[in-house]
Amino acid sequence: MHSDIAHAIDELYGVPPKDFSSARNAKAAALKAAGRAADAQAVRRLAKPSPFLWATNQLARLDSERVAHFVDVVHRVRQSQLRDPRTATEGMRTIRAELQTLLNRATEVLTKAGYRVPASATARISNTVLGAAVDAALVDDLRRGRLAAELAAPGFEVLAGVEPGRKLQLLRGGKGSERRHEQAEATRAEEQAERPRRAREAEASRRDAERRAAEAERAGDEVRELERRLADARRKLRDAQREAAAAADRARRHTDS
Repeated sequence: MHSDIAHAIDELYGVPPKDFSSARNAKAAALKAAGRAADAQAVRRLAKPSPFLWATNQLARLDSERVAHFVDVVHRVRQSQLRDPRTATEGMRTIRAELQTLLNRATEVLTKAGYRVPASATARISNTVLGAAVDAALVDDLRRGRLAAELAAPGFEVLAGVEPGRKLQLLRGGKGSERRHEQAEATRAEEQAERPRRAREAEASRRDAERRAAEAERAGDEVRELERRLADARRKLRDAQREAAAAADRARRHTDS
């Protein structure tokens, strides 16, 4: 991707959701007018983010060092947990503290932008941040503030044996910890095996939504063009009627004289 189009996309990810569609369409139109149809199409395909996804992406813009630090902490805890599950307690405590700071900042971003922050907002942002931090395919997007979709589950089983949608729990050492660790590993393996399928389904759904949106936009353009032509035809008809009436009037006057 060219640096200028990447810059344009970065700018769009910083635009609040209520202004996203108009800003995206304006950039796409400018690119198309400049003869860059492929870039224009790439920009037009960008989906409008939810307020919670937008707030998550703003973390990288407002405090990139803390986001990078959080990713590093998660990586270190994952490695430590794989070596010795008994280290999970302190690691999870550190992760929770770092994550809470990011969540507080995201909530502040939403509030300042005029968005309501429901109880579900914290879970949605938390799932997205955690899910991206442990996913090699998404961690760079988290660091750059360019996540394209919310993540429904954090995929955090490697740390705590968490089932999707459940509250994070600690893996404690002592009797039975080895079995729980094996179960966590099995759950993680199953989750990783399912990810490609879910990713394909999500991508197919996104492309279908984009296709439908593009078709609706084209249909709207066609309707507007037909309306313009109809208005033009009506104007010409009125002009012709006035001309005919004037000609008839002149003919009558000529006959009378």
